[in-house]
Amino acid sequence: MGEISGGGDSPQKDIAKDHAVTGEPGKIKTDADGVFADGEKNGMPVFDVSREEFNQNMNYGRKRLRFKSGTSAAEYMRATKYNKKFFIRNKDDNFVRIVK
Repeated sequence: MGEISGGGDSPQKDIAKDHAVTGEPGKIKTDADGVFADGEKNGMPVFDVSREEFNQNMNYGRKRLRFKSGTSAAEYMRATKYNKKFFIRNKDDNFVRIVK
């Protein structure tokens, strides 16, 4: 059989594009007053969280995400009344996922 070709990049390059976040940590202005993100991806803010917070929010079938009080992600959620999409990034492994 023939190869599937679409002119795309290698899987490694595709993965790198998916995890690409721009900006200087803690200095990206968001649409919430007084809240600064650690990066930006697709026009949405990216907040760094610990591995425990990143994985904990995927366990137990939770319908509401929980972040440590006082963190940028928690402040952004509160300031936008839980209505805006954003990304969280695992600081240890650099994995990124969308939150809504």
